[in-house]
Formats: sequence, structure tokens, C-alpha cells
Amino acid sequence: MIINQSNEHFIITVDDGVAHLQLSRPEKANSLALAFWKLFPETIDQLSRSGEVRVMVISAQGRVFCGGLDLQIFASSKDVDTANPHEREAMQFSLLQMQEAITVLERARFPVIAAVQGACLGAGFDLITACDFCFASDDAKFRIEETNIGMMADLGILQRLQHLIPGGMARYLALTGDTLSAAQAHDLGLVVKIFSSTETLLDGALTTARRIADRPPVAINGIKRAMLYSRDHGVYESLQQTALLQASIFSRQDILNSIQAKATGTASEFQNLSKVGKAFDVP
Repeated sequence: MIINQSNEHFIITVDDGVAHLQLSRPEKANSLALAFWKLFPETIDQLSRSGEVRVMVISAQGRVFCGGLDLQIFASSKDVDTANPHEREAMQFSLLQMQEAITVLERARFPVIAAVQGACLGAGFDLITACDFCFASDDAKFRIEETNIGMMADLGILQRLQHLIPGGMARYLALTGDTLSAAQAHDLGLVVKIFSSTETLLDGALTTARRIADRPPVAINGIKRAMLYSRDHGVYESLQQTALLQASIFSRQDILNSIQAKATGTASEFQNLSKVGKAFDVP
């Protein structure tokens, strides 16, 4: 599967099981405009359903990873009007859709790696907390910007960040709107590795993605599902879920192929995940 597509919000390429999505509005600090919230989840869902993507890297063009939500939305969209109950109900529905547009990264059947350079603010910060892990350049910085413009963050950062870093620090960042440096983010565990430049950052992320893509997709998918379930459930429930999941995905052949490849120093071939259609699709 080889894909090379673009729109005004991001560029997506897929080669040999590795997808690379680049935010592509550097002149606008890669801020997330209204159309992004429809195009992005549709794209991730399409790639996930294909079964041919084994891992994804999300990066950005320019000096800034993401400046957050395009503030033009507040000036032009009727979805943020709250003058009466009908408008407030519509806003709630729109917010749930935007939340789902980020949650789609967790629902994807493949792991997602964030590669962050420069500022990662507001909705951009929401976005990377839904990824499986994050690499960053040494000039990266993270901020819950909503606090600084007079509103509560509402797209997932308040819910996810306290599972990624100590709860007290997550609350401090949410309440003060202070900036977290790359070094601080690394010390807290939010960032896994720091790189000296954007070029080495992207190379490191893609190299790691290819390592993951070389492993059995069904096992990688199981690891992601088990860890996300465990985040939101107790240990005993999570162990039960893992037993059921392992029993459903266990592959003796994948294990034998992995052992043989390690012993001989050769690459293994593993079957992609099956293509999945949407419910009620007409054949």
C-alpha cells in the first residue's frame, strides 16, 4: 500500500506499512481549522480500516508543531454560539465530534508516534496526548493554552494528561497555563526521547516506526488495546480483559517466525490486519 495525498491541512504518505501524517499549514502555525476536524478522523479511520497500516508518525512542517485551534473558528462558526438552549445543545454535539476526532487516534488499530518540534499548544497538546508516545526536539514546548484565553480545555487534555504525568503537575499546568519545556516533559515522562534538531527528530520517529512495523501487527494491536483498557480500568478487570484478548489473537506462527528471524538475523514476514468495512456497508 503506497499513498501520497494532501489537502490544505495535512499531507499523508504511506509506504511499507508506515504512515506519515504532516500538519501542513506552517504559515498559520499549523493551527487546526474547522475542516481539519472532519478530514482528520476520516483519514485515520480509512487507514485503520485498511489493515495495511502498521504504525503512524504525526509531525508538522515549519518551526511550530501546532499553535492550537484556529481562532477564526470562534469568529466564524455558529457552533460556538450559546445564547439559548438549542445553541448550547448544538455546541455540546459539536464538541463531542471534535473530541472523537482526537480519540480516533486511540481507536486506530495501529500505534501512533508524535514527533513534536517547537510549540505544541492547545488542541495540538490534546492531539499528542492521544498518541501512544511522543518524541520531541530540544526546542519543543507544551502548553494548555485554553487557560490563557479564558476558557476550560475541552478536547481531552484534562482527562489524558494526568495519566501521562503526575496528577499534581497536570493540574498545575491546566490551572496556570504555564509552559512545559522539552527537558521538563522528558523528566515527567511525557516525552520519551529528545532530539537535537527537527531532522534528527523525524528520522528517529520514522526509524522507530519501521521497527514497530516489522513486528506482528496482530500482537502490536493487542498491546495497544490492552494498555489503553488498563488505563481506564482496575488491575483485576484489566487482567481478565488481557486473558480474553490474548486467547483471541495468539498466533503460534507469528511467534515461530519471530524466533527464527532473530536466530538467523533475517526479516520476518507477517500478515497484515484484515480489511474492515463500516457497519451496514453494502458489498
